[in-house]
Parts: sequence; structure tokens; C-alpha cells
Amino acid sequence: MNIKRFLILLLAALFVLSAAGCGRLTVESVMDVIAPTESPAPGSDLVFSGNQEIEVEPMSFTYEDMDGVLCPLWAEKDGDRLVARLTQLSLTGESGEPAAAEISREKNEDGSTDVVIRLRDGLVFSDGHPLTARDLLFTYYVVLDGDYDGPALVNTLPIRGLSSYWNGMDMDMYTKYIVMYDELYNGGKYDKDLQDALEKAKAEARDKGVKEADLEKNAGVKEAQAALDEYDYGKAQEIQDAIEAAWRDDARALVEYTINNYSGSISLRTNYTKEEVLSNFGLQVVYTMLDRGFGAFNEEGGFTSTNDLSWDLVNGFPTIEDLFSVMYDAYNGDAAQYWSIEGYGRPDLLGAVENRLVRKWAPEDEFWRGSIDSISGISMPNERTVVVTLEYCDDTVLRLLTDVYVVPLHFYGSEEQFDPEAGKFGFAPGDLNAVRSKNRLSLGAGEFVYRETDIRTVYLDPNPNYWLGETAVPYAVLSR
Repeated sequence: MNIKRFLILLLAALFVLSAAGCGRLTVESVMDVIAPTESPAPGSDLVFSGNQEIEVEPMSFTYEDMDGVLCPLWAEKDGDRLVARLTQLSLTGESGEPAAAEISREKNEDGSTDVVIRLRDGLVFSDGHPLTARDLLFTYYVVLDGDYDGPALVNTLPIRGLSSYWNGMDMDMYTKYIVMYDELYNGGKYDKDLQDALEKAKAEARDKGVKEADLEKNAGVKEAQAALDEYDYGKAQEIQDAIEAAWRDDARALVEYTINNYSGSISLRTNYTKEEVLSNFGLQVVYTMLDRGFGAFNEEGGFTSTNDLSWDLVNGFPTIEDLFSVMYDAYNGDAAQYWSIEGYGRPDLLGAVENRLVRKWAPEDEFWRGSIDSISGISMPNERTVVVTLEYCDDTVLRLLTDVYVVPLHFYGSEEQFDPEAGKFGFAPGDLNAVRSKNRLSLGAGEFVYRETDIRTVYLDPNPNYWLGETAVPYAVLSR
């Protein structure tokens, strides 16, 4: 069809529409329809702002198990460790990321190595509190404390002065009183072995023809007598009393340990429900005796111990003192044998008694040189630097030393108790209960901030103070 024929037909159609009441028809209006003045360019109806916004999806992680122990110093399950990795600041940094600290090794003339850790400027925790060498020093002292029971392995490293710090005194003094304790308890067993040794020496002298009146002049007898005379009966009795007291205290600890770890079998092994036992301490003692083989239920429905004590479990229940007496009789008063069997999985009772008495005796020595309340191999020369001196340092030692998250002193510890010059590092030495009480809370300087846990799902938000810049990820989700 040519253009002239097309125009005639179009005008005819418009005329018909006009006649039907669709409005007045003009030549100009027709030409505007059939011949616009300017053709729009393709895409001219789209408007661009200049920066295209791309929606970032949340990050999603999965874990197998979680205890809810979110403090990185104690986190062990894979879910807890994942929370720590995302919320805490690592000295060495994640793979492919810059490190938050400059770490170097410097060899000393005596063969030791100084590991120098210099923190970057401007590091802060998620709550805006500055992160400094004080926090790193606090972190190291927590994982190096004798009461630390978390997964960090820093306390296995050859850090100079660590043993003396644990002992609270120089090694010469500590060794002197450890040997004394060993001779009084392990060697002498409250002088019985020494008395036996004296009688044996006298018998050997008689066999050689030494007359009774001359026994005291015999060299072997004189040596055995001297050893017995040197025996410190006072300290020996102190050891015996301390061990018995610790054993008594452990009876209560054993009940708590049994209920916390083995109460799931209560309804299977007794006629009581778990709730009934948990609400009655006497029944908890009964269940501990039953679990440890120190007694059994009798035909009358009561309970009888292995040393023939009985309780009807209506008007009478066993006490902690009863439990101690049953255990004491079962092991013939031998605390070492008791602990070798009943102490499995628990802190060393006998070692604690030994350490406590050595710490008591040593300061009374005429050559006492004072207590040691800091680790000589760790120093903080300035607010950004911590130096650790190791007797030797290979790549494995360096990795274990620096594979820690820097936790905030002001949150997990006490700034009032932090004074390195006075031997104070943010907590009471040998007692991490105050620090451990917050091990289900997470505050750090990592990329994310802990928000909440919903059943088995953990939510983390971006850390606005992250030293590498706030992430564009809206939030992170950890689920099982």
C-alpha cells in the first residue's frame, strides 16, 4: 500500500469516529498522530539514578553442635567456635585478610626468642571501647592462669617464668618444699616407712654379729635413725589433716559431679523420678552412693551402705559426713587410692593440697626471696605492644602463641584489678570464676556482633566499628 492511499483511508476512519461523538477532528490533530515531530530513542523512557543498588543477601552458616559458650577463651563446640570466629578479632587475621597485628621474632643471645606483637592503631571493640595491649595482656594471663580449663594451648608453651608464676615462687624454693612434701607424705607415709627402715637396719646389723648394746654405733642403724629424727612430725600431721579435710569437701563435690553428669539414669536405676531426686539432697547422696558402688537399696525400701549404715529414706537420709565415712572405709583411709579411682575427670585434689601447703611453708623459710606474681617472659612496653619471651620458638610454637582472640578487659575482666606493675591483670590469680561467669556472652572486635539465639539459630549483625570497615551483609545466620 502506498502512503497516499494509507492517508485517505486513515482520514476516513477518523471522520467516522468524530461523527460518533469522539471529539472535534482537525488536520493538525491528524498529522500529530500520523507524523510525530520526533521519534523517541530506544530506552529513553528508562530513568537511571547513577548508582545501581544491589541487594546483598544475609550470610548463612551451619554447625553440628553448640553449648552456648560464646566467650572465645572457652568455646569448644563447632557452633561456639564459629560464633567466636565471626565476632572476635584474631591477631593473625582470617585467610586472605590483613592481620590486626604485626608479629615478629627476635633471637636473643641466650638462645631464647622474643615474639613482638604490635597491634594496629585505631582498633576498637564493637561497643566502641578502644582495643589496646592491655586487652591482649589480660587475654594471655587468663589462658596462662592455673585455674584456666579452656581449649587454648598457650599454657603448654615454653614461656619464660611461667612455672615460677604458677608456683608463686622461684624454682629453687619451690623444689625444696616439693621434695620435703614428697618425703613426708609419699616417702615417709607419716613416718611408718622410716620406722620400718630403722628396724630393718638393726636386723641386718644383728645378722652381721653386732651386739645389742652396740647397735646404735652401727653405720646403717645410725643413718636410719638420723632420717627418722629429721622427720618433721608437725608438717606430716599438717599434710594428713589437710588431705582429710579436702577429702571431706570432695564428698560434696562428688555429689554435684554425679548429679550433673549421670542424673539421666535416675528413673532407670531407682524408684524415684529425676525431679524427686533433684529436690531432695539426701536422695542425691543416695544416688551418688549407688552410682559409685557404695551401697544398695534394701528389701524394706531403704538404703544400706557398704559399711552397714542404713536409712529408711522416709524419716532419715544419708548426709555428706555419711558419704565421707563410707568412702574412707572403702579405701581404708588411703586418699591416693581413692582419688585414682573416684577423681577421674575432676581437678586434682591431692595436687591442690600439695600446692597449698608448699605455698604456706615456703614464705616461712629463712631464705625466702619473695613471691612471684607475674610472668617474667611477658611484658607490655607500650599501649600497642606485648612481648613474649620463649625458651625456644619454632613455627608451631608461634602459631599456638598467636592463635588467640583478643578479648576485652573491660567486659570479661576488671579494669580496677588491672595494674601490671603491682602484679594485677584483671582478675584474682588462681580464681577465674568472675571471668568464667560471662562465658555465655560474646563481645569482641570482629566483623559481626552477637544479637541473639533463637532455639538453635544464632543471629549476628554487622559490627559498625570493625577495623576493616562495616560489612554490607545485613546479618549472618548460624543454624543447625
